[in-house]
Amino acid sequence: MDGNNPDCIQPPSRLGPVNITELTINSPLAIRSQFNPFSLIPHTPVSECGVAKPEPISVRIFTCTKWQRLASAARPQVLDEDELLVNRLGMVAGAVGNTLSQIFFGTNELRSEVTFWCANRDHGDYMQVTINDPDVHYKLDVSKPLMMLTHGWTDNTNRTWMKETIADYIENVGGNACAVDWSRLALVEYNLAAKNTPKVGRYLAKFVKFLLKQGLTMDQVTLVGHSMGAHISGIAGHALDGTVPMIIGLDPAGPAFTKPFLLPESKRLDKSDAVFVQAIHTDKDIIGTSLNVGHQDFYTNNGASPQPGCEFPLVNNDTTKSYLQFICSHFKAVEYFRASLNRGNIFEGTNCNSYNNYKRGECTKNSRSDFGLFNNKLALGPLYISIDKTVYPYAKSIARRNR
Repeated sequence: MDGNNPDCIQPPSRLGPVNITELTINSPLAIRSQFNPFSLIPHTPVSECGVAKPEPISVRIFTCTKWQRLASAARPQVLDEDELLVNRLGMVAGAVGNTLSQIFFGTNELRSEVTFWCANRDHGDYMQVTINDPDVHYKLDVSKPLMMLTHGWTDNTNRTWMKETIADYIENVGGNACAVDWSRLALVEYNLAAKNTPKVGRYLAKFVKFLLKQGLTMDQVTLVGHSMGAHISGIAGHALDGTVPMIIGLDPAGPAFTKPFLLPESKRLDKSDAVFVQAIHTDKDIIGTSLNVGHQDFYTNNGASPQPGCEFPLVNNDTTKSYLQFICSHFKAVEYFRASLNRGNIFEGTNCNSYNNYKRGECTKNSRSDFGLFNNKLALGPLYISIDKTVYPYAKSIARRNR
């Protein structure tokens, strides 16, 4: 970074290199060291050091010698994505504005709030597809399978994990992959974002119905969602009368959906939303849920934080460490799913009535199934997966044809 750049400022000289725990919420770029992530308004100004981002999942902790000055826009500039931990929470002004605007004035038409960005082997880059799009047959091949991928709270379709998942689906599965962008409704206070999920889910269902009229068949459709996006997928499946062949929930969100109160099934993911519902849990009881929501619920390492590679042993502040651990673990679900798109990466789950019994080897003769699209659907209920690898592709590399 150039110290003479007006967009880059030095921290106060009395601080020297700045550690995240020394910053306050009133600092130009700061994050509170003590906070509840579910009550925190997204886009609070944060430092570029010590903040986890979901891409890449394996993050490093830095001390700051220079800070970037945030612009007045809703998103910060990225100085160096390879070396700096990007400000994931962003600016408070944008989120407060979004929240107050929705409370007092409502939202705009959903066609501007929820958009669909699709790709396939013929069109590798995102192309926006709208309901009643006259060019839909140019943008999509309705004779081939379709995956709809939906992000969660404060996320958007430009995240690296979404782009990589779309690309890996096209490479390994073929067909069409569409990213559902509801970021304008997601970049608000957590509970308000949760209240926005039903309208997003119903609009997603409307989009699928449009594609069905264009020649797509329901047996080609798969809905996949992360966190709140898992519940959006479930709500869409419910609006489609449970006829979607498969929905996959990636660490479905817990707060405001399954706790402190359990929402009705029509407002969250559950196994009536599709012919077959699968979920993977990587951060249960924190951001994710420990409730079995599908026909199959996979729990990697008991579904708890920290997942392998999310330990952050060099972080001394316990609160900061805990925050980094559960954010990292929450996004491991999308990494595991992306890896599973390669048929050689096996995430085999064993059906068992408890994780303790699974670890004691009392369920070795029980039925097994693989997490992901290539699933034999033989084992139902909770399934446990042991993962010890900390880097992609995480799983056992065993060709399915040899099993």
